[in-house]
Amino acid sequence: MAVIDEKECKRQLKEAVLSRLYVICGDEDYLKQVYAGKLSDQATAGPFRDFNFHRFEGKDTSLDEIAQAAEAFPVGAERSCVLVRDFPLDGDPSLLRFLRELPQHCVMLFWMDTLEFSPKKNKQLAAAVGEAGHFLQLDRPGAVQLAQLICSSAKKRGGQMDKATADYLIETVGGDLNTLLRETEKLCAYAGDASITKAHVDTVAVKSIDAKAFDMVKAVSAGNGTLALRLLDDLFAQKTAPELLLGSLITQFMDIFRAAVARRAGKRPEAAADLFAYRGMTFRLTNAARTAAKLQFSQICGCLDHLDTADRQLKSSPLDKRFVLERCVIALMHEMKAA
Repeated sequence: MAVIDEKECKRQLKEAVLSRLYVICGDEDYLKQVYAGKLSDQATAGPFRDFNFHRFEGKDTSLDEIAQAAEAFPVGAERSCVLVRDFPLDGDPSLLRFLRELPQHCVMLFWMDTLEFSPKKNKQLAAAVGEAGHFLQLDRPGAVQLAQLICSSAKKRGGQMDKATADYLIETVGGDLNTLLRETEKLCAYAGDASITKAHVDTVAVKSIDAKAFDMVKAVSAGNGTLALRLLDDLFAQKTAPELLLGSLITQFMDIFRAAVARRAGKRPEAAADLFAYRGMTFRLTNAARTAAKLQFSQICGCLDHLDTADRQLKSSPLDKRFVLERCVIALMHEMKAA
């Protein structure tokens, strides 16, 4: 299977040696968008770009339309480019034949933006793509790389941020790279010539729902029901969907559960990152381990039971959703009070 990563794609762009086909996939949405743009720009550089670049939305486009655009000869240039966002790639014989017979003059880009896609699930498709080009796999960076990207982004904007502050920013706003870069830009503007600090992050950055849910869990574990319910009230005031809020609470306690299981097995909490989707987010397990260390394993399981009950009630009972969540928070506090 012809899978390449960001580093190899950068090399191809730098050397201006492009393949005829790229399937842009992975779990990092921002990087997929960036490289869809970089590849299409490179493929159609020059004064006739408007004639030679064709973009389609997959949900509104047929394979025949894509094929016609790919077969059209470029105007005043060696290459044309066809970019299709979210076209369903499967083992359809017509699609496989099209991929194997791509014109030499066309760079074909399939950008899998919102559609879930894995090249491993279809061997025929993987073989057809490999004959003409590559799967460009762009996954979420690891924690170290993510912090480096944030510091580099701050430097490009004339700001200064150390790794500890970058790590804190990731904890605060989450691991989405697009969001992190946007918040970094705000922080640079706010801090001016001064180094960006954690205090700046607390003042300017918008906390993710998961970060706020983590604050709620800390308040609950500390027995501070007033603060926990106030945080819940703030989230409702921001019109956060109850299902999303409960989902974030469940995520926090699943982190605690996994950290506790790792500890019982004599492992570091980060060991669970190898089994679950924690790439770039291992700090969640480190933070969860601090809470897990204060609790009995039975208490953690009890909290998960309360969350499961609330989840069932949100989905199937006529009870007021706010009441369900408030009762759940109180139940969690009672469960953890002996900690």
